[in-house]
Amino acid sequence: MTKYKILEILRENKDSFVSGEILSRKLNVSRTAVWKGIKSLKEKGYLIEGINNKGYRLTGDNKNILSEYEIKKNIKGKELGKNIFCFEKIDSTNTYIKLNSSLLKHGDIVIADEQTKGRGRMEKVFYSPKESGIYMSVLFKKNIFYDSLKLLSIASFISVCRGIEKCTGFSPNLTWNDINISGKKICGILTECSLEGESGRVEYSIVGIGINANNSFFPKNIKDKTTSLKLELGKEVKRTELIGEIINEMEKLICGRRYISERKNILEEYMKRLSLLNKKVEIKFPEKKIIGKVTGINDLGGLIILKENGKKEIIYTGELSHI
Repeated sequence: MTKYKILEILRENKDSFVSGEILSRKLNVSRTAVWKGIKSLKEKGYLIEGINNKGYRLTGDNKNILSEYEIKKNIKGKELGKNIFCFEKIDSTNTYIKLNSSLLKHGDIVIADEQTKGRGRMEKVFYSPKESGIYMSVLFKKNIFYDSLKLLSIASFISVCRGIEKCTGFSPNLTWNDINISGKKICGILTECSLEGESGRVEYSIVGIGINANNSFFPKNIKDKTTSLKLELGKEVKRTELIGEIINEMEKLICGRRYISERKNILEEYMKRLSLLNKKVEIKFPEKKIIGKVTGINDLGGLIILKENGKKEIIYTGELSHI
């Protein structure tokens, strides 16, 4: 597209102005097309200075803008991210995919700069302020089976951990439902699916990922148990780069049925990061709670709990806490 070709030229000449005439000649478009391209880039948030008789130049690095163009530059795979839909504001990226699942394709990604009704597990709200976090959902329509949905979620958790490590050097650890740094939540993942009628076949699955990337503060009700990469690093992270690393890791682990063939390795890494083996835990459900010791994980990603009465139970959901 003309506007992104203009952007690349401005980046190549970041320390000087480029006239509209030069842009027009290099791209073989009209001056009007150049003006419209500059206007469109500004509307997307790019900081561009324009001076009569001198031309245009970029101010600032502009690389943290969540646009399809910026994100795609960091994606290396073939299945995930062919189509990326970026929104300035949306109620929920997971909800958007649910409402438009018939129009969207396998591997499509929906990203928002702000969510007004960000959702977490157990109907909890995920705090999603403007221009701070990463709020994205990935749609899967291939090789997704009901008995491996937990494994899909686990592979997604590992992908986010690896992405954070590559971009920041931090090594996050896992709780049952969240990703933590310094003992505080930095990311939540919500995996949802749609089943086809009585067959029980999975029509599609959505992996929703919310990361506190550049948040500077949090509401009172969560500030003591939540942190951000910016607060831990002391500087902002490039969201587009982090998104790219996470998507690349998801492609490695999940696409082409790798999360089935690599099941053992995925589960081993998950248990290592989870640090729950032989620990006593309590798992709460709406109708009951279970107390016991974690003795392992099964092939489908369920925790094996040895209860106080000596019986074993496999757990796939619930609110888990250490005792």
